[in-house]
Amino acid sequence: MTADTMTSTPMTDQETSLRALSHLHANRLLTDAEHAQALAHADLAQRLLRTPAEALGWVAARGIVAPELLPGLSDRAAPERQDAAHRIVADAVAMVSGQAPAWVLFEISLMAARLEDGVTEAALARLGTLQLLEPAQLAQAGALLPAQDPEWAAPDSLAATLAWTVRTGVLNKPQLQALEAATRAEPAFAVSQERKDIAADALARVEAEGRQSGGTVLQAEGATKTVTMTWTSTTTTTIGGQARPWRPGKLIGLLVVAAIALYILFGR
Repeated sequence: MTADTMTSTPMTDQETSLRALSHLHANRLLTDAEHAQALAHADLAQRLLRTPAEALGWVAARGIVAPELLPGLSDRAAPERQDAAHRIVADAVAMVSGQAPAWVLFEISLMAARLEDGVTEAALARLGTLQLLEPAQLAQAGALLPAQDPEWAAPDSLAATLAWTVRTGVLNKPQLQALEAATRAEPAFAVSQERKDIAADALARVEAEGRQSGGTVLQAEGATKTVTMTWTSTTTTTIGGQARPWRPGKLIGLLVVAAIALYILFGR
């Protein structure tokens, strides 16, 4: 068992993306032609599309399906699959709806989704067993866990889950730094080494996210744009004039909205 994952032989990013696109095709949310166009798109090789909703959002962001047509796609699904199709379409619409190009909104939404990869109840419980989180912290974190469909969830990651507790305020960065220093000082034996690896990996993730929060470079049709954003905890955000709830792990704050507005005014 490693610090990063609690499962063996996970799917590759490409396999995961192809599976999500295939699900859309099998459920008629993509036609044969749209599916073929998606598979042939040069951007696909650079993507991790973990869920059907992410795949559908990407399809819209790349112009394979027009974003304005997304809400009606669930009508294509077979009657017995309508409820599931509606959920996929609604999540995809939320990823690309707003007062900015669909690709900008999609990139931001996808980055937020990747911050939740591997954050699971099982990983949280293991952190408690390893005494990397105290009982009160476990209870607080458990109430904030992101809702995920097990069929499409990332493998459990102890390090990602510990880093996530900092983003959600269960721990703060100095507490994680102190925890990492304490584990480094522990005697070398098996479970202690696992604790060291997890704490070090989690701290590296938090520090990397801090370095990246000042500016994110997004690619669009040969042009490079830099969108400045800050990750902050929020419970709701407004997209296209409609208030939408965000899960606790969706850490996109008001500065993202401001960044998009600046892009519209000055970036194009």
